[in-house]
Amino acid sequence: MEHVSFAENVRLMGRFDESDPSAPVAAWVNSAVFCTFEGKEIWLKAEDSSGEDCLEIILDGVARNWIALKKGVHDYLVERDVPEGVHTLELHKRTELLIGKVTFLDLYLTEGGRFYAPPAAHKLKLEFFGDSITNGAGNAHPHEVGYAPALDDGYMSYAALCARMLCAEYHTIAISGIGILQDAMGRRNGLPPHFHGVHGLDTPAWDFSKYQADGVVINLGQNDYSNPIREDLYVEEYIRFVEDVLRQYPDAYVFLCVGTMNDNYLSGVRQVAEHFEKQGKHKVYLVDLGLILPEVEGWGGGFHPSLQTHYRMAADLSRFLSEKTGWPLRERPTVATKC
Repeated sequence: MEHVSFAENVRLMGRFDESDPSAPVAAWVNSAVFCTFEGKEIWLKAEDSSGEDCLEIILDGVARNWIALKKGVHDYLVERDVPEGVHTLELHKRTELLIGKVTFLDLYLTEGGRFYAPPAAHKLKLEFFGDSITNGAGNAHPHEVGYAPALDDGYMSYAALCARMLCAEYHTIAISGIGILQDAMGRRNGLPPHFHGVHGLDTPAWDFSKYQADGVVINLGQNDYSNPIREDLYVEEYIRFVEDVLRQYPDAYVFLCVGTMNDNYLSGVRQVAEHFEKQGKHKVYLVDLGLILPEVEGWGGGFHPSLQTHYRMAADLSRFLSEKTGWPLRERPTVATKC
């Protein structure tokens, strides 16, 4: 039996708690582990805090299935009857921070084989900030089903799709129900205070030297405007957040998105974009992603965007980013190709 070395054989994408380097902990949606191996059968040992987290299985760049984790420590068969040769494996956390945390304890090969150095990271680095829309909440089930974490597919969220369309690494910092200034219940509960923590507020400080984003995408306001709000306070807090982001990533492009469940925060976001334009910071852009077109795209769970809407958002957003920055946009291949 061959066991993985997290130090030598695994690459992490996302904000992991690495207090114990041999047992990295993922909480944010789209946090992922990457490895390269040769062998017929590969297993995962993991601990889930809730019993509701799910991991997307990507073998050789193809989404194969997902693992529904059980609470506590368990072993999971990831792939069997793997063809001969060297393969890449990715495991992406489909579910968000509010669902639970996953501790990766081991990857092992039961029928011989070996692990190699992990696949290299993409050069372009993106970071997404948002709420349930950015988490992919409800995207893979009908709106009548209010709660189904196994069908909240962060891997197919517009954020993840946009990043893959641009061949980019990506971090996703998103919490359902949250805003810039207040949450969906009208409480002072915004995402900006979570920016500096590994897993958000009241967690160990994140080391920004580990990941310097080239582009930052923010889509927050849907929940702020679910209740009465003073727009001037929303705008002020948003400006402070963007300034904080730019202190950490001084060379980054920043894209301020609106959409798609409503656009009643468009006026506030436009004021934020205009503020930075007046400051001479011409790498801050407003992006209007429009609204859900239910007759064509359908609804996701709880009237969230469906998979169709997420794909359309990703296509529009990646095209906008490419046009403003010159970052290459992947074209639909005529033969199987990789980034």
